[in-house]
Amino acid sequence: MHHRILLALCFTAIAATGVHAAIIGNWNGSSQSWNNSAMATVNNTVTSAGHTVLPDGPISAAALAAMDMFVIGEASLAPSAAELSDLGAWVSGGGVLLVFFDSGCSGCTGGNGVLSGLGTGMSASGSASGVVLTGGNFATEGPPYNLVGQSLDFSPGTAISGGTSLAGSYLHYAVLGGGYVFAFGDRLDHDTFSPTASTVNGQMFLNIAGGGGGGGEIPEPGTALLLAGGLAVLLGLSRRR
Repeated sequence: MHHRILLALCFTAIAATGVHAAIIGNWNGSSQSWNNSAMATVNNTVTSAGHTVLPDGPISAAALAAMDMFVIGEASLAPSAAELSDLGAWVSGGGVLLVFFDSGCSGCTGGNGVLSGLGTGMSASGSASGVVLTGGNFATEGPPYNLVGQSLDFSPGTAISGGTSLAGSYLHYAVLGGGYVFAFGDRLDHDTFSPTASTVNGQMFLNIAGGGGGGGEIPEPGTALLLAGGLAVLLGLSRRR
């Protein structure tokens, strides 16, 4: 009886710690995705943390169903009405969308089409001036990003207006149903800023990715091995009995 209780507790512990790692999609209509060489560092950062960055692909309900995050980077064309409908439904269902712009209003045509088509109230135009992250929903609680308090490395970009500001005109967000849309006026994910896991830009994206698919952190390898070892012992004891 005691072994059964311990076995049940072990399964419960595994379920509690086995938080889903994020699946990150990239639109093939982007001019700069996380599969571009200029974004290799952030790609390596999130994949090294256990997340998955998918190859560039289309916007469709079927494709989005497998994703927790989706990246649209400096898109020169806006998605179609059907694509925006699928994207809006996915975000409202809990998806996290990242829309990137850059200096000279790079990506304004496609990105503003996305922000407008989804009804976020955000748009990009003009020039950005950056500050550190400020207050808001993400200060002390989620779900689940806790971005506030990090200083960002940035360069001249395009100003974001509307929504809720997290970093001056560089980073705004909007809530759509159960999901979020982040609009970046600058490529804070660019290799220029060396966004490794130990630097603030990389940590910001790790925080966002850690929130995909239900929140929380990926269990540490030591924790997973300890739980697996305990389960093996308990199963052995149960067989002997």
